[in-house]
Amino acid sequence: MSQEERLQQLLREQDSLFWIEDFLTEHPEAGLYLVGGAVRDGLLGRKMRTIDFDFVIKGLAPERIESWFGAFGKLSLVGQNFGVYKFLPTGFTTEQIEFIDIALPRTEAVSSGALGGYKDFDIQSDPNLSIEDDLARRDFTINAMAFDLREKVLVDPFNGQIDLEDRRIRAVGNPAERFQEDLSRMLRALRFAAELHFDIEETTSQAIINHIAEVNRLKEQDGKQVFVVPRETIGAELAKALSRSPVRAIKEFVRHNVLATLLPDIQRIVEVDQRYLDPLWEVRAGEATVTLALLLRGLSYETLREAVRFTGLGTLPRDSARRINPDLVVWLVDRLHTGLTPQVIDEMPASAFEKQFMNGKGELLNRSLELLGHGDVAQSARDRRQNIESRWLVDSDESIAPLVSGNDVLSAGIESGPKVRLALDHIRSLQLDGKLMTREMALRELKQYKNTQD
Repeated sequence: MSQEERLQQLLREQDSLFWIEDFLTEHPEAGLYLVGGAVRDGLLGRKMRTIDFDFVIKGLAPERIESWFGAFGKLSLVGQNFGVYKFLPTGFTTEQIEFIDIALPRTEAVSSGALGGYKDFDIQSDPNLSIEDDLARRDFTINAMAFDLREKVLVDPFNGQIDLEDRRIRAVGNPAERFQEDLSRMLRALRFAAELHFDIEETTSQAIINHIAEVNRLKEQDGKQVFVVPRETIGAELAKALSRSPVRAIKEFVRHNVLATLLPDIQRIVEVDQRYLDPLWEVRAGEATVTLALLLRGLSYETLREAVRFTGLGTLPRDSARRINPDLVVWLVDRLHTGLTPQVIDEMPASAFEKQFMNGKGELLNRSLELLGHGDVAQSARDRRQNIESRWLVDSDESIAPLVSGNDVLSAGIESGPKVRLALDHIRSLQLDGKLMTREMALRELKQYKNTQD
């Protein structure tokens, strides 16, 4: 099967693209091109994702595009000055698919006085512009290909297909110039290298090394200094790289001076302790939170909070599968600083043990301990949790119902405030340890506890 035939087959499998043949039939003068990530992923044999569906339409006025697509679904103009639409086909919801991008061919020129922000472009759309000119504005050769849906041929003016075959990330044109147009492209290159397990072409790599510090460039806006590259953009790229291939991501960050640029305190630790990063080489895909906790474990509480803020990590939407919860990272690092040992685990009050280890956070902590060479501590925690769950005949995904409530504590005559929590923790520890098995036993113990506090 040829590359073109593979792309055709993948497109036919997408129900949301039912409109393609009708469009081509009804507009014989128009060119329709699939561009961007879908072409790249299709040629790699990866499963296409609707979020990657970007189309360019050549030779058709905007009014005709709006009229035709409006009859086939919901069409919204999101880039009035550069002809970009969001399209949701009839019969589909945003819970099923992402909006499909429909655009006119366009060129980009760096705005006067631009400093490398992703919006610092003068963009001109032109229905009669060639697809090759449109592709010339893109970041990397593997993203600068188009599939001509009418002629069923691949348009590849910058040899992106060869770079795919050679597993290589290479900038379109002069990489230093391309990165100065949009500084965040350097982080995108690192993310693609991690995600695809590609090498970065030497000239492109050297340009990143030479210019990565510029992602911290400042500009004046509304009377104050702000970053040219928003921290949200940086955080999103770092989080994506760490979630998809954490080991490769860290190696690319080290090689391309990302640690020195965005985590200078960690860079200083690594320069002194060459083995600091060793635990990170065993993390797995999907372990971004653990990866980040291990990477930042050498920081104090104050510098840790600042590092998370400065890098923009945790800024992905709360419903994103790749979002890194900064509070959870801080919690993990704090726990790693407490000097946990098997003895500490065994002697820990059961209520405190439950809060640390009998939940999703506990498994992340156990995994972090294992990677740091403290498998005995993690095993002690797992053994104690299993003993408690066996005692109460629950599975690991079930909770153990408390025997008393805050109202019971107040009814026993204990004054409201911190003492209520202390009383609840006391009863909970005895319950989890199997010393209180019924509510009646717990209420009697509560009365005795109250008497000892008077």
